[in-house]
Amino acid sequence: MTKSSHNILEDKLRRAMGIDLQTVGHNSLRNAVARRMRVLGIKERRQYYELTDRSAAELNELIDEVAVNETWFFRDNTPFLVLQRYARNWLKRGRGSCLRILSVPCASGEEPYSIAIALLEAGVNGLLFKIDAIDISYRALRLARRGIYGRNSFRGRNNFFQRKYFQKTKAGYVIAKHIRHPVNFVRANILDANLPILNNRYDIIFCRNLLIYLDKDNQKLVVSILDKLLVSEGLIFTGHAEPGAFADSVFIPAPYPKAFALTRRSATDCKPDQLSCDRQVFPPPLPVQPLWFTELDAVRDLADTGQHEEAMECCEQYIRRHGPDKETYFLMGMILADMDEPRLAIRMLKKAVYLDPDLVKAIDMLALLYKGLGDDNNYRVFKQRAQRVTARNQSAGKGK
Repeated sequence: MTKSSHNILEDKLRRAMGIDLQTVGHNSLRNAVARRMRVLGIKERRQYYELTDRSAAELNELIDEVAVNETWFFRDNTPFLVLQRYARNWLKRGRGSCLRILSVPCASGEEPYSIAIALLEAGVNGLLFKIDAIDISYRALRLARRGIYGRNSFRGRNNFFQRKYFQKTKAGYVIAKHIRHPVNFVRANILDANLPILNNRYDIIFCRNLLIYLDKDNQKLVVSILDKLLVSEGLIFTGHAEPGAFADSVFIPAPYPKAFALTRRSATDCKPDQLSCDRQVFPPPLPVQPLWFTELDAVRDLADTGQHEEAMECCEQYIRRHGPDKETYFLMGMILADMDEPRLAIRMLKKAVYLDPDLVKAIDMLALLYKGLGDDNNYRVFKQRAQRVTARNQSAGKGK
């Protein structure tokens, strides 16, 4: 395949997927093409290029090769705890006849099935919620509908749900039928202007680890689509490196540390103390954290139940015992933001960034706090800084 034809194929995938190939690596496309050529017995790259030009089916096969589908059940865990709080609050308020959730991209189904399990564990009847799960990959959706998973999909240390909701067979772990029932899998591209779900409204949207693979224009387009899809007091869960993509939007961080949740500015009166949750429903998230994280998790529990002053005192005690710590200062900043003390929150977040200049989550939060204060100059400074750090981390193959 000549260089020009390879570039044409890149453009074709960019139009079909909205993906910025620099984020997955140009070699990934070359390797994907090589794998498809071996499967088809094609020797010349030019022949394969011509095939993708006339065969939509083969282009879809190539998309399946390029798509990133790394996932597992209850990935990151904390968003599912917050989901449970939201769902219980929704039940108490009697908001509607059906709680609607969107999972995009849903990959091989671990995320939407995790959502269903979390809601059932929170006491929501399976008839009271509906999950739309969309992905661009036919291959991933076939696996999702099949509902049979291997050990790699279960990465927790105490996966009680695996015993409760799956049956072990020779083929793998088969998910229970009543978990499948509320999940509707759809092959679609969120960027498609004719997407049927664009007429729906969702209480909760999981859109994690999609935006980091898109170019800037498509990031903005997806954010605007999510804005249309989300109800006024809904929540969006995003990936840990993605909040910066929402900086120019109506969304601001919701007051849930480590959940990477966003809400509209008008919905921020929904504080954690209004939402009850049993923190023991799920085991701690992976990977295994250092010992001090156990102590900070207890502080987060205090903050999440509205005991802000007690949480701040615990943070101060921790720093007195162990010295300055970026995660503790970041947590203090998040607590102060939740207490409607943005300037004090900014002070703590700046301490975190001083200790770790590449702490993207703190830089993103600083940008959004300045945005809320109407300080456009500092907002732009920290937004641009977050973008530079994120780009540098991605090129180095790391994230914070």
